[in-house]
Amino acid sequence: MLLAVDVGNTNLTVGVFAGDWLVRQWRLETDLRRSSDWYARALKCPFRKMDGLPTRAVVGSVVPGLDAVLASAIFKAFGLKPTFISPLSRLGLKLSVKKPAQVGADRILNALALRDLFDGPSIAIDFGTATTFDCVNAAGAYVGGAILLGPNSAARALHEFTAKLPLIKVRKPRTVIGKDTEHCLEAGLYFGYLGMIREVLARTKVEMRGAVKVAATGGLAPLFLKDLPGVRHEPDLTLNGLRIASALISAARAA
Repeated sequence: MLLAVDVGNTNLTVGVFAGDWLVRQWRLETDLRRSSDWYARALKCPFRKMDGLPTRAVVGSVVPGLDAVLASAIFKAFGLKPTFISPLSRLGLKLSVKKPAQVGADRILNALALRDLFDGPSIAIDFGTATTFDCVNAAGAYVGGAILLGPNSAARALHEFTAKLPLIKVRKPRTVIGKDTEHCLEAGLYFGYLGMIREVLARTKVEMRGAVKVAATGGLAPLFLKDLPGVRHEPDLTLNGLRIASALISAARAA
C-alpha cells in the first residue's frame, strides 16, 4: 500500500492506495504546533481497521515548516522514509515557466493528474486556501496558471480586518441583493468569486487556444460546480497526482 499525504495550508489530506485504488482517505488539521509524535499517532490510527501497513510514502507539501515533523512522524509510525515531491523530482513533467523552482508541489501534482486523466490541453481549478488554476498543454507540459485568494480565506479576512463583519460559511444565497449583513457577505463572496473564476477560466482557455478540458478539485469545488458547466469534478485529483508521482519516481530509480 501507498501512503499519500497532501499538505495544504489548512489541512493535510491523507490517502491510502492499494495499486491504483484509493481505499481510504481522511483529513488532519495543518498545525505547526503539533509534534511528530502527535502526527504519527494520527496517521497510524486508521490502519487499526485496515489489513496491513503502507510500504511506501509520498508527500506533497506547501508548508515547509511542517516537512521535517511529518517526515519524522511517518518514520515513527511506519518505519518509512517518505519521498517529498518538488520541482526537482524525476517525474518526466516539463515545467515551462520562468522559474520552475517556484512551482508548488500541489500544482505539480495536479498537472501530473491532469496529464493522466485527459488526452490534450487541460486545466485544474483547485479550491483550497488559495484557488489555483494549473494548465497542461497538448504536449503534456505544465505551462503555469493563476492564483487567487480562496473564498474561505477571503471570508476570514473580512472578519479579521473589520470591526463588525461576522465570520460566515461560504454558500450560495438565493439572491445577490442581501437583506442583512450575513446575506450581503454570502452574496459578495459567492457571486464575486464565481465571476472571478469564470473570467480567469475564460481568458485561460483563450490563451491555451482550442478545445480545453477542465477539472475542479478542493473543498469548495462542489459548491461552484453547478454554475461552471462543462467542468468535471475530480475530488481526488491531488492525491492521484501523488500516486502517479510515486510510481514515476520508483520507475526512474529502477531504471
